[in-house]
Amino acid sequence: MPCTTMGSWSSALAPEKETVVDAIKALADPGLREAARERLAGWGSAAVGPLLDELLGADSPVPHGQIEFVLAKRIGPVAFDGVQAALAAAGDEESRRHVSRVFVALRTVDRYVAALSHPSAEVRNSAAYGIQCACSVAFGREPNPDVDYALVIDALTPLLADPDPDVAQRAEWVLTMLGPGVVERMRDVRVHGPGNLRSRALSVLASVGGEEALSPADRAAVERLIRIKVLDDRAQPLDTCSTSWIAVPTGDQRGIVEVLGLFEARPATFELGLNVGMHDSHDGAEYGRVYVTPEVDGWTLVLGPWCNPVDPERAEDVLRVVTELSRRYGRAQAYYYGEQGGGAGWLVVEDGTVVRRFGSYWSDDGARYTVGGPLPEERDACVEEGITPVGDPGADDEEWADLAAYLSPQLADQLGVSPLDLGPRNSVRGIGAVALTPYAREHGRPHTGAYAI
Repeated sequence: MPCTTMGSWSSALAPEKETVVDAIKALADPGLREAARERLAGWGSAAVGPLLDELLGADSPVPHGQIEFVLAKRIGPVAFDGVQAALAAAGDEESRRHVSRVFVALRTVDRYVAALSHPSAEVRNSAAYGIQCACSVAFGREPNPDVDYALVIDALTPLLADPDPDVAQRAEWVLTMLGPGVVERMRDVRVHGPGNLRSRALSVLASVGGEEALSPADRAAVERLIRIKVLDDRAQPLDTCSTSWIAVPTGDQRGIVEVLGLFEARPATFELGLNVGMHDSHDGAEYGRVYVTPEVDGWTLVLGPWCNPVDPERAEDVLRVVTELSRRYGRAQAYYYGEQGGGAGWLVVEDGTVVRRFGSYWSDDGARYTVGGPLPEERDACVEEGITPVGDPGADDEEWADLAAYLSPQLADQLGVSPLDLGPRNSVRGIGAVALTPYAREHGRPHTGAYAI
């Protein structure tokens, strides 16, 4: 049923119902739309209830965006109370989504701050999101000059322990976007409590300022927790969407670290390694850090964009270090796999000799990376797919390129161990580590953040 939120909106000073309804219906006609917007804006609060009824109506011919625009941009803050009431009363997800868009677009920070204590979790969540949209300084945005950021931070902080987990998560996200002013407030929570805020306050600190924002006591506590967890660590998939890794058939983690020139290796669980890998693979490749697994079924994997064998910036150096690893351990491999059409690449080296390097991208045939002839496993994959094997007379280059773009996880599994297919069945010996790469020596340490352990 449509939700009427303004009660009886007709009065001696309000327009007749038919007039408001007619103006709303006119929003569906591009030729009448602007005049209708002006009339509805002029009626102000008297038009809010009917507009919300139309927005939530099941069969309205008026585009939702037109109604949302009038409420948020033409009527504006005057509509706040009515929109908030509609949001609290919305009985289904679609209705909540439509009304929340209006609520967030009102950009009234002081009203959002007050709404953070509303009984409705949906209102609290949308109010926090409204603050995010109006106040965020993430990604280089300038601070909102009309906002008292200290007041906003103080108002959001209690929501870190909100009984609704979605609200608590939203508050954490928003606090990480409000700039360095949040650091002292979160440090205060870490020291003085209340206790139910401390855990998320630590995550906010790590997200805003990385490890450097943590107190010595917090850093020591995190390191102790990691040392405890790695003792009973279990293998899990290391799928970062754009995943690059080096694979070596040995448990000699220290020797691999030496050959690769890694430094400042620190204990890390699979979960931590995955989170670091995801962070370093998104929003631009981070070459300064890798996760080195414990021995998994006789193999050690090194995970991170630095390991990509077909990255224009990394290909030759990866070729060099994988060749060095193969001289010491007999074999070594490197792979790249980008999900959702991101391409694939692989490098296989034995006893210092490159057996095969190949890369396949949608926008690039990868020919400049190709070394050596097709592997038997590549040809078998073609047969399985029902196409002429790569390298045979009559093979179709486009068919092969389409198949190859998804092939690296399968090849890694056939030739050794794939990080995308790890799980409890895999035998694990030793402990993993996160380490810095030679790239970090030249270009600076990577930024740290909040990672799951």
